[in-house]
Amino acid sequence: MKRILLCLSLFTSIYLSAQTVIVEEQYEKKNEPTGFRYLPNSKKFVIFKGETLPIGVVDYETIFFMTKSAYSFDENGTKSTLFESEKLANCTFSVTENSFKAYGGDKISTKSDLKYYLNNVYNGSIKKDDIKNSNSNYFGFINSNNDFTARAWESFDRLFFNSLFFSSFNDFYDLGFTNQKGKDKINFEKDELYLEVFDLKSNKKNRVKLETPKLDLLKGNSLIESTHGVTFSCRLKANDTFDMVTKSLSTEQNETTIYKTTYDIQGKKIKDVALKLNLKDNFFVLSSCGAGYVDNFVWDVQAVNNYYEDSNNGDMYVYGIYTNKKSKIHKGFDPVGFYIFKFDKDGNKIWESINPLKDKYFEDVCCGLSFKLNLFGYNGKLLFTNSVNEATEFSNYAVIDKTSGNVLKMNRVNYNNTTSFARTRAFVNNTYDKEGLKNKAFSPVSFVAMDLSPTMDSYLKTIPSKGNAVYFETIFSDQGIWLVETDNKEYYKVLLFKE
Repeated sequence: MKRILLCLSLFTSIYLSAQTVIVEEQYEKKNEPTGFRYLPNSKKFVIFKGETLPIGVVDYETIFFMTKSAYSFDENGTKSTLFESEKLANCTFSVTENSFKAYGGDKISTKSDLKYYLNNVYNGSIKKDDIKNSNSNYFGFINSNNDFTARAWESFDRLFFNSLFFSSFNDFYDLGFTNQKGKDKINFEKDELYLEVFDLKSNKKNRVKLETPKLDLLKGNSLIESTHGVTFSCRLKANDTFDMVTKSLSTEQNETTIYKTTYDIQGKKIKDVALKLNLKDNFFVLSSCGAGYVDNFVWDVQAVNNYYEDSNNGDMYVYGIYTNKKSKIHKGFDPVGFYIFKFDKDGNKIWESINPLKDKYFEDVCCGLSFKLNLFGYNGKLLFTNSVNEATEFSNYAVIDKTSGNVLKMNRVNYNNTTSFARTRAFVNNTYDKEGLKNKAFSPVSFVAMDLSPTMDSYLKTIPSKGNAVYFETIFSDQGIWLVETDNKEYYKVLLFKE
């Protein structure tokens, strides 16, 4: 009997040590959770709190949540205050995570002034009219799951009902682009390109002419031409540099190159890097993985892949899906697998990992609009996910060794899209469920998390199925899996699962 009790005690201690309750609170009137964000560099989880605003007329100036305070939590649950007693909306952290900006004022809308908090201390504001003609959309955005999208255009649903964090500023500058006439509509092939630099400390603006990448690398008889011409996207690196990214795809569709040009804030070109991928007897196809929508909504060459960059050493992992039958890039296709290529910061290929997915449902996917690819850093490894939302909803996933590119684990998880969970607006707003977890709604990658973490899966089964529906979101990190749990009415909770 004593041995049984000892075993139970050891099991319980292991179970508890594998998960940490980061924060658990009840909803308060006009002080409810309004959003969240994991900061991968700081390794902290941020909760925004405030109140839900009257819905009014839904248009492009509508703001649904007012943020009054924000708190960060480390992996042990230690709490720090970022700000309190404010009136803000759409709080966005800088690339360094040391600063943030937000719409501010007594009457908040997307026409409000932009307030900047440098090192979390209010520095000043820029009037929306002073910045609106500077196109910062080229710097893209990330969402609360840290998925990067190269162009700030999403469907109406995602734009207004999910948190989007725009990536155009650091601790000193907010950046954008215009042409020689100062207009934000840019023809990359014909216009001169200017970097608009807003100095946040002096509140002054400067224009810098850029030397654009060589277009002969992007055009020619051996390359597929984008439907609306050559274009670009950008990624801020730190406080003093950014990358301009363009792509080319061969007419044979088995070779593609990502051209990455690094500039400083004065517009000086520092470095050119070319990431060259070759699938040999297979073919690149459209991958809905955050790189498809660019300035003129091109859905072709720019959408064949995306890359994840390791902030510690600059290594880059280019990922996407492929087919074994050549077809027109703009038409339907039958994917058969996924690929990941690893490059060092100078563009030298370290390894390639080309993996077939023997899955009938995956092979029946006909275009890039019905699925979403992700590549996450997870427990010192890479986690690739491919989530499909068609007649059958499922995710394929693979855990990849960073050193070798070997697949350590691969599986498929099934679930259902149940619109009865849909809400107009909520702290967490997901609509997927699965048998055995009644009255609970998840995002597609949450089911991957359950399969990877037995501790998390066991925890979810302890939550009662009666009462208010419970909504969940997961975020993968090198610390483990962060789980956000809420009924969107009475309580919310954040946990960290380590395996």
